[in-house]
Amino acid sequence: MTAGRKWTENEIVQAISLYIKTPFGKIHSRNPEIVILAEMLNRTPGSIAMKMSNLASIDETLDRKGMSNSSELDRAVWSKFFNSLVESAKFLPDVNKTETAQGFAEDAQARFENLNTSGENILRITNTRQGQNIFREMVLASYDEKCAITGISQPSLLIAGHIRPWSFDKENRMNPRNGICLNRLHDKAFENNLIAVEDDGRIVYSTALDPVTTNKMRLMSMTGYFNFPSKFRPDENFLREHRR
Repeated sequence: MTAGRKWTENEIVQAISLYIKTPFGKIHSRNPEIVILAEMLNRTPGSIAMKMSNLASIDETLDRKGMSNSSELDRAVWSKFFNSLVESAKFLPDVNKTETAQGFAEDAQARFENLNTSGENILRITNTRQGQNIFREMVLASYDEKCAITGISQPSLLIAGHIRPWSFDKENRMNPRNGICLNRLHDKAFENNLIAVEDDGRIVYSTALDPVTTNKMRLMSMTGYFNFPSKFRPDENFLREHRR
């Protein structure tokens, strides 16, 4: 392993790519995926885990004062990476309701490749239902792979949904702060404006729900509050817009 050498842009891209799909609790040197990346980059697993932890300080919505060692290059590459996602998403085809629900559920139907062409790192989207898999990975990792209301962790029951719908806001299709992880029932209720989330996380139920359904859904909630994610906290304006 080469000690003390500076991180290159391509290495940082690789670290970001792993960071966005790794729950905070799994960012450590024993994580097999971190070990594999360390071998690829000729670095120690500890240095990869530290870089991924430092990347959290770039997310301004989170209190990560203890991990504020991100470099100027880290921030520049981070911005470039997510800007690339935004720009790519604008050109993705619209999908119908059925395709969207299926694509962001348990089935991985798209793949992203980091390509190094003429020294430039670019994000290339491949597959017909493009973008769905990486969005799901980002959202589920942010929520520690659990429903934010019930705590359900069965992957086949979890949906990586959009707060602002896919077809409504092209610029935020791939924005993890536009993502929300819910089980299938609560996702459907959220999508149909039958439940919403207050600024403090309190879950509110629409009067359009019959009282029996409301009571049963309340019982499914762990605390009556939305469990905000460990990274990429939802945009408050999006949640307020959804409530309105």
